[in-house]
Amino acid sequence: MTHVSTRIFIGAASGLLIVVGAGLMFQPHNFSAANGIILSDNPSLLSEIRAPGGLLLISALFMLVSVGRTRLLEPALALIAGIYGSYGLARLFSLMIDGPPSQSLVQAMIMELVIAGLSVIAWLRFRSTQN
Repeated sequence: MTHVSTRIFIGAASGLLIVVGAGLMFQPHNFSAANGIILSDNPSLLSEIRAPGGLLLISALFMLVSVGRTRLLEPALALIAGIYGSYGLARLFSLMIDGPPSQSLVQAMIMELVIAGLSVIAWLRFRSTQN
């Protein structure tokens, strides 16, 4: 990937995380219901749902800032690989242990693993051009 395509990729990955993070933070009931998950009004449960939303939002904002700063591209790609990879692999683990979730969550898992893989490739290419 060229620096331009790397920046576009990071921008798209961060945009998706902004949508997911905002959904978890500000509309957890609606966001979860879209995947067939009905949340209760238990404050502890909602806290556990909103907390990763905050992490995703902050991470996405860092990624978005990195688009304009060459020195932050490499850490942003590593962060994308870590976040998308950990979500995708955790969903895969859950699928094997717990059984298949809704079709939309299986699709999310596939997309997360693809984005993680692309970020690793972009990160390796970026590193090779810097040496």
